Amino acid sequence: MKKTITFIAAIVFLAGPLGQAVELSEKDSGKIARVVGFLLSNTHFKRTPLNDDISKAFLKKYMESLDYSRMVFLQPDYEEFEAKYGTLLDNLTKRGDVTPAFEIHKRYFTRLKTAHSWLEEIIWADIDFTVEESFIPNRTKAEWPATEAEARDFWRKRIKYEVLGTRLGKRRGVEAMKSNAINGEVVKKDDGTAVKPYDIKAEKEKTLRRYERFLRVRTEMDSGDVLQVYLTALSNGYDPHSDYFSPREAENFEINNIKLSLTGIGARLQWDDGYTKLVELVPGGPAIRSKKLKPGDRIVAVAQGEDGEPLDVVEMELDKVVDKIRGEKGTLVRLTIIPVDAADDSETREVRLVRDKIKLTDSLAKGQVIDYPEEEDGSQPRLGVIDLPQFYENCARDVSLILDRFKKEKVTGVVLDLRRNGGGLLPEAVKLAGLFIDQGPIVQVIDSRRRKQVLQDNDTNIVYDGPMIVLVSKLSASASEIVAAALQDYGRALLVGSLSTHGKGSVQTVMPLNNWVRLPDSGKLKLTVSKFYRVAGGTTQKQGVIPDLILPTPYDYMEIGEASLPNCLEADHTEKLAYRRLNRVVEHVETLVKNSNARIKDDQDFAYILEDIETLKERLKDKSVSLSETKRLAEKDEEKAKREKRKQERKLRDKAEEAVFDLTIKMIKSNTKLGEEVENEEKPIRLEEEPEEGEETEEEEDKPKLDSHMRETLHILHDYIKLLNPKGHIAAKESVTDPKIQ
Repeated sequence: MKKTITFIAAIVFLAGPLGQAVELSEKDSGKIARVVGFLLSNTHFKRTPLNDDISKAFLKKYMESLDYSRMVFLQPDYEEFEAKYGTLLDNLTKRGDVTPAFEIHKRYFTRLKTAHSWLEEIIWADIDFTVEESFIPNRTKAEWPATEAEARDFWRKRIKYEVLGTRLGKRRGVEAMKSNAINGEVVKKDDGTAVKPYDIKAEKEKTLRRYERFLRVRTEMDSGDVLQVYLTALSNGYDPHSDYFSPREAENFEINNIKLSLTGIGARLQWDDGYTKLVELVPGGPAIRSKKLKPGDRIVAVAQGEDGEPLDVVEMELDKVVDKIRGEKGTLVRLTIIPVDAADDSETREVRLVRDKIKLTDSLAKGQVIDYPEEEDGSQPRLGVIDLPQFYENCARDVSLILDRFKKEKVTGVVLDLRRNGGGLLPEAVKLAGLFIDQGPIVQVIDSRRRKQVLQDNDTNIVYDGPMIVLVSKLSASASEIVAAALQDYGRALLVGSLSTHGKGSVQTVMPLNNWVRLPDSGKLKLTVSKFYRVAGGTTQKQGVIPDLILPTPYDYMEIGEASLPNCLEADHTEKLAYRRLNRVVEHVETLVKNSNARIKDDQDFAYILEDIETLKERLKDKSVSLSETKRLAEKDEEKAKREKRKQERKLRDKAEEAVFDLTIKMIKSNTKLGEEVENEEKPIRLEEEPEEGEETEEEEDKPKLDSHMRETLHILHDYIKLLNPKGHIAAKESVTDPKIQ
């Protein structure tokens, strides 16, 4: 979750060449560490000096970051380093001494090689799947092993867990082998292809190769990689949203969270058994325009410009391969590939591509128009949904475009879906909230010196003034919580969703360290500098935003909220601001809750959700997994039977009465009619991969256009419209101000 919850108040864009991994000397690493420590102690919201408490948290977080599975270090390692450095890391950081970073990493690598030396013996030993024992896959909160013998046993159980997983996934192959032995027949799938027999030797070889790659990747960690882990651990000692970014990570952060664009070839890549494989060609990019690349092609070498030597990238980490492929717009990159249709791996060819700017469209705002059948009173509801995955540059402008189109389509109510929105740019959140109110304060921002800044919507133009619901979940964080809280405090929109939103009420800024460290590649520091508060004076920190109407969801029972993160800031409050409440919601909540509860009680999909919640609760009581094949097979059969029963029940239902029309920014700009495709639109080309044996797949046509939470939210919106306008006149209001595209 943490990686998706990014919320920054100020942006400093990368300039010059794209970040590449650079080997730093220990002296240069120390300079960077000293500056990071200084900035954290002097500019972080907590204003806490580097002290012994921070040092202890720093040490533990660093060791956890290297060994997140708690299976490599031993408890005596931690105790040794705690005694040696537990209260010294603060002083050493101030002096620019990063010796502990490399000393602890060296111990980690030594322990990892020891563990790796056990693997071949463990993997090739006979594995008894009849023994009743268990393993906890997620050991992030467990103790480190006390001895090497205990660590070895953890590794034995992990290998058994992984091999059993593949064995269960290919159970039909086991059954096929039995059938072949008895009848001499080949068992086939429904599509006529033969079921591959389960080959435990091949699966063990695959598992061993995976761990060999893991060891190789860890071996290839350069000083810059080590420093990033080390200084991020220091930053996390202040709060979970402060991080140190190496130049490469700073670039990725900007691409994925701010600009939604990069300069490259326009292809999505995947690491696959040692190779970098193309899985999707993005519309408009050099890769798709070249007509020389296809999904499934594997990249084996990358060369720069006309004369650059091809660099072998087989077995190279994916992010490092991506580094080699990205570059400045207009520059040449040459890829040596093994074509997907090659007869064997020795058949390669070179593809020359000129890099270009690529727009990432997956996180852009999208709309839907939903038509319902005519009702007894003669009305025919037409509702609109806006899905906003994050607050990127100019997202408020895009949402305004969608709202403008909704008005032309005579949409009578709008759902703003922020369920998967982990945050983004603060100015965009303020602009977006302002699309729905006349003017006024949106959020209060208070820094560590208690200086307050009130961010306001000063534009009196209202883009949409009709009935509105904001749909949220436990994954809605930061900027999405600001918007939800503001519209709730104003009484402008009804909030529907989880028991609460994520609870991230802090503001980060990204600071380039080149201003303090005279090095070409010193990276950036993202640190928490402020907290934001609702216009009514409350906070979203830790407690989130509580919707007016709650829909049941398993997310409410998972440890994914801010309050579950270590070192998170505490909740508090400030003074209420003067603002004009619209009070369009409160008097209708009781009726809407009553109607919704009645529907949910009789809704089979929500019955399934409630059943899944109870199952999750039981699993959370005991997080261990059985390593008995018989027991796991019984569990797997039970789960499969439950899925199949649900699938058959859904097939027998009447088809949904509503008609759903997708609406993209591109459709709006090209004035494409609902239900039609954009003329001459170039679509992505994706790799269609065969599912593993036993893997459940769902046909696209079997998937509902609206999930159960969205469907119920639209029912709530329909009820809300009727309550606001009991006479049934649900045509678009004449009083709505004409949209102004910003």
